[in-house]
Amino acid sequence: MYSRKSKFTDKGESVQNQVELCKEYGKLHFNTHEFTVYDDEGFSGGNADRPQFKKMMKDAKAKKFDVLICYRLDRISRNISDFTKLVEILQKHDITFVSIKEQFDTSTPMGRAMMYIALVFAQLERETIAERIRDNMMQLARTGRWLGGNTPLGFKSEAIIYYDNHMNKKKMYQLTPIPQELETVKVIYERYSELDSLTQLESWCLENNMKSKKDKSFDKSAIKLILTNPVYAVADEVLYNYFYRLEMDIASNKESFDGKYGVLVYNKKQEKKGVSSKLKHYSEWVVAISKHKGVIPSLDWIRVQNQLKVNSKKAPRGVNSRIALLTPLLVCGSCGSKLKVTYKVKEGEVLHHYYKCTLKERSRGSLCTTKNLNGKQAEEIVFIELKKFSASSSKLYDELYKKRASLSNVVETQHNKRVLLENQINHHKQTISTLALKLAENKGTTADKYIMEEIEKIDLKITELKKELEELMDHSQSIHLETTNLQVVKSLLKKFPVLLDEAAFDEKKKILQMIIKSIIWNGEQLEINVHGSN
Repeated sequence: MYSRKSKFTDKGESVQNQVELCKEYGKLHFNTHEFTVYDDEGFSGGNADRPQFKKMMKDAKAKKFDVLICYRLDRISRNISDFTKLVEILQKHDITFVSIKEQFDTSTPMGRAMMYIALVFAQLERETIAERIRDNMMQLARTGRWLGGNTPLGFKSEAIIYYDNHMNKKKMYQLTPIPQELETVKVIYERYSELDSLTQLESWCLENNMKSKKDKSFDKSAIKLILTNPVYAVADEVLYNYFYRLEMDIASNKESFDGKYGVLVYNKKQEKKGVSSKLKHYSEWVVAISKHKGVIPSLDWIRVQNQLKVNSKKAPRGVNSRIALLTPLLVCGSCGSKLKVTYKVKEGEVLHHYYKCTLKERSRGSLCTTKNLNGKQAEEIVFIELKKFSASSSKLYDELYKKRASLSNVVETQHNKRVLLENQINHHKQTISTLALKLAENKGTTADKYIMEEIEKIDLKITELKKELEELMDHSQSIHLETTNLQVVKSLLKKFPVLLDEAAFDEKKKILQMIIKSIIWNGEQLEINVHGSN
């Protein structure tokens, strides 16, 4: 049985009510008392990214149930694409699907067609509601109020109580200043104007221990978000003219830009799940005068925007060289940061390359001082060591063999435990069947109550044993995967000398990542950690 509700509540079609209705249906139509319940309370039906839904789909592929019952079709999904995949998987594994409310039968073409039609309307309803909410939000945005989300550095959200034209009590939110944080914002703007570089400003912030709202060090992306956020600009005529030239949708009239307040900008990004957000065209941005005060003079804020645009065009492009093989594997032994590759280039040709701690580079050596690593030498050392390991007599090879043998023993032990659990479950089921016969014989007697209590106790034991069996099966799959990975590593180590000579650059990089877990550089020595080895 699957149940879902977008919000946590005990009203209406709560998950508890859905489960009870599904149980009644299952007992009546399938004559069964064995149910597995998957419920996602507090999750939207707009996508399949729900923990219990994912588990249910995994169990369906493992044929752990024969019938899937839900109260209503849109509890399973409000998305046609997700629902189509669900139906295909259920059909492939001969699992019957029942929706109590709509009474669909997936065994007939007409039943399947009716399901899809119903789902189309469910998705239409969801999209209509979403569109209505977006329209309402855009109307509220035009009033300049804070609509929620992460507050920018320097501000917090504060509720304001007011009365509408009909004297109804209402609540709205606005940004109120946090003076200490706003001082940090002012410093960031000042330093960028002086340094004219995000990289240098990042290093300066690290050197001076500047922290964000969440007490984290600033990186370039966080600094750029602050520098491009119009929330800090003073809303005056200069700022109005700037927005006007960019063809933004200015919700407030020109007279409102009197230098007393700041602005809020809405509808800046194209938000799509699973896709990195992109900025929309300026014409789609909505600008409104807010209740908070701007802290950066409009001319200074605009000057910073122009600096950022010019510098983005000047930013040097990375060398398009297929040389560095260890980049994703190298870790700094001093601070734990990744190492990045740096090239010495002359007239477009790479003379040599080396690996450098990213924190050392970002902080200009103030937070980490690990020596740079010569790229060519490091790669040669790693290749020599891996070639040593390729001999079947090597210590590493022997260790991998023992580890695999140890995992095989674990698999055998788990198999015996699984058989034991399955036998216990079957024994308890037989006991319930026997008690059910006795219950039928003693219906209406004093023994009736005690037999029913015993059945419930045994049924609870079966549920616990099934849970233990399920956890054991999941662990067994992990062990099997680890055993397979060890075999792959052993095989690659054996063939490494030949593979190294014959493989292309990208293939070499993949082979190294399949064999090596990490390489730690402490400024003097390399520590190579191979998958499956200590």
